[in-house]
Amino acid sequence: MFNVQYFKPLGSLTDEELMQRVAGKDDDRAYGELYHRHARRLMGFLFRQMNGDEALAADLTQDAFMRVWTARSKFQVSGFMFQVSSFRTWLLCIAYNLVKNHYRHSEHQKQYELFTKQTGETVADSDIIDKMTSEAFDQALRQLLEKLPPESRLLFSLRFEEELTVPQIAAVMTLPEGTVKSRLYTLTQTLRQKLNHHDTV
Repeated sequence: MFNVQYFKPLGSLTDEELMQRVAGKDDDRAYGELYHRHARRLMGFLFRQMNGDEALAADLTQDAFMRVWTARSKFQVSGFMFQVSSFRTWLLCIAYNLVKNHYRHSEHQKQYELFTKQTGETVADSDIIDKMTSEAFDQALRQLLEKLPPESRLLFSLRFEEELTVPQIAAVMTLPEGTVKSRLYTLTQTLRQKLNHHDTV
């Protein structure tokens, strides 16, 4: 059947259209375009989760894109098993699972298990975003994040750096939205308490 998207320049296609070409035609050029668009940002995300280990972040980036190719036939926006809303969300699902598996099989396993048991009631994170302006505050925040459990850093990065919504985070982490809200509440409360003396009001 004739499909006009196969005659469009790759640069004019959306991520989802490119992924359709990868899934339907094993199109390595479309796959390369997706890599070009997303690899650097994904590596930055993984670099932060791996505490600045550039080599490990690069390895995980390659692993994530290998999994994109391996699972290409399973990709379907809003129809995928995790109900993804975009290719980027799906890619972050893959990256999230890689990070989670890394820490589950490392010395941080107890920290991971501890965080996953944390609960709360509501999410109230707007003021913590407003505070992230001063250099001193940012530095203190970075130092604190390095000491938090891996799952906490992942959640923080998805919400405040990748700027995903609660439903998108729920899709990435395969959790109910209520659980995501609870964990965000716990995380933001912890950050507020520890960073209170850096308030720049």
